[in-house]
Amino acid sequence: MRRLGHVDEDRSCQGGFSLIELLVVLATIGVLAGLLLPALARAKGKALSTSCSGNLRQLGVAFMMYLGENEDTFPTGGRMSPAGSQPEDWIWWQFLSGESSQPTMRDPKGSAIAIYLGGYNKRYFLCPADKDATAREALWRQNMSQELYTYSYSLNGHTERGMASHISADRSLVYRNKLESVVKPFMKIMLAEEKGGPKDGRGSLSIDDGLWQPLGNPLSERHAGKANVTFADGRVESVPREFAEPHHPEHFDPAH
Repeated sequence: MRRLGHVDEDRSCQGGFSLIELLVVLATIGVLAGLLLPALARAKGKALSTSCSGNLRQLGVAFMMYLGENEDTFPTGGRMSPAGSQPEDWIWWQFLSGESSQPTMRDPKGSAIAIYLGGYNKRYFLCPADKDATAREALWRQNMSQELYTYSYSLNGHTERGMASHISADRSLVYRNKLESVVKPFMKIMLAEEKGGPKDGRGSLSIDDGLWQPLGNPLSERHAGKANVTFADGRVESVPREFAEPHHPEHFDPAH
């Protein structure tokens, strides 16, 4: 008979792992993690792109409603204050004019299309993958004397004749551009997801206001090398940067 409390050495050894077995388990976990992490990153990127597309789709619907109630006329582009911010700007974000005290930004609730979104909600104007926009807002809050555009999308203003309407700072020049003058609207980018910062694609120029000028400001490449855009018929699509390069005016020039 064995004494009470005696441990069977053979039985105790059966409940543990040897060093080799433990190393095999750890190696297997490492391999699985290496396989899963890229897939999870791709899934997250796809989800962010889908959310961004949803924002642009909502904006496209809002633009169609605005056009329907404003004699088919586009709003103005939301340019920087010195260039002439206007009541008709599709997005309000600039400094308030005539203010000599602490600089204050225009209330975005007054944006021309906000009412057609059921009221202003920043998420409609901001791609969730646009980390540069978040950084710009943080930078602006540190120094509110600088005017920084903290959104992700801009309205096509290839020339003064379109797509955005153009009104000079003193309102002496007025070009109210209409959707009916856009050639093949189903091919023309209306709202662009511009390059947001140095890590968001090639080139040095980044989004700086609500007006997209295709010949100088490239599309983003934040969605697996592509950008989401809204066409002048309200359709949304993910396109490569080259889609709106200077040699493809058929995709951004309203008169082409």
